[in-house]
Amino acid sequence: MKIIRRLLTINQFTSIVLFIIGFFLFNASYATAQDLNYLSEESQKIHRSFWACDSLIFKQLMKNTPYQTPVFLFDSQKNGSVVLIVGGTHGDEPAGCEAAHRLLSFLSNVELLQGKIFIIPEANKIAVSENKRRIPVPQDVDREKGNLNRCFPGDSEGLPMEQMAHEVTNLIRSQQVELFMDLHESKFYHLETTDDSEEFNGLGQTLIFTVNEQAAWLGMVAVDHLNSSIEPGIKRFTLVERPVKFSAAWFAGELFGIPAFTVETCRKLPLEERIYYQLEAVKIMLEDKGVIVNVASSQ
Repeated sequence: MKIIRRLLTINQFTSIVLFIIGFFLFNASYATAQDLNYLSEESQKIHRSFWACDSLIFKQLMKNTPYQTPVFLFDSQKNGSVVLIVGGTHGDEPAGCEAAHRLLSFLSNVELLQGKIFIIPEANKIAVSENKRRIPVPQDVDREKGNLNRCFPGDSEGLPMEQMAHEVTNLIRSQQVELFMDLHESKFYHLETTDDSEEFNGLGQTLIFTVNEQAAWLGMVAVDHLNSSIEPGIKRFTLVERPVKFSAAWFAGELFGIPAFTVETCRKLPLEERIYYQLEAVKIMLEDKGVIVNVASSQ
């Protein structure tokens, strides 16, 4: 009996220690989330407003963990296209996260014609707040397991970003998403490096799409619109086939057969210009799907 009581005491002690560690991790993350210096002033205002607006929050992904992040929903209450837009997949690519925040503000002032739009502005919120591509993983584990965009379709019992990928996958499946856009950035222009033998072939100013008829059409419409206001040269957008394996767009296109895009701007451009291109790419696709009226503009 003494041995049993001792084992129970040890188990109880272990549980208490784990609870305390989880508590401090959660609160440290919460404190970090309240420090919004990683966002522009405009997006900080949007963040404070919308994160407090329960009526627009569809659900929390990875609820009650340090990785908890909201999914926002704009619903026309009419049958139509279901769209999912993701920002903050990579924390060191700020234009995507910024554009997703700006979309919240934009859509709150626009009447949807039909369908519904889901937005995840900070998919990997810890990486976003720390301006890092990925989060740390245990020693001897592939570091890409901390890279959300290499974890799809995910694993409910896996590491945190595998769990996040799993929850995003479930969202796509349960809500029957018909168009997926993941907002990213690249260090270099795609048209700077045209030789496939280059060590790094830049992806800035590209729409990377799954190969299906709908995606090809939407991609052409978006690229034509974006390039209509850009002088000929390396700043122009290009369509690129096949997102990287295990990325969100790759998985959404391959498994669900929907138009799925990785939208890439180039970090050599000023931040506000990159945000503008991200927003225009999203708006023109939403317009083509009949979700919003003609609101895309020329610079």
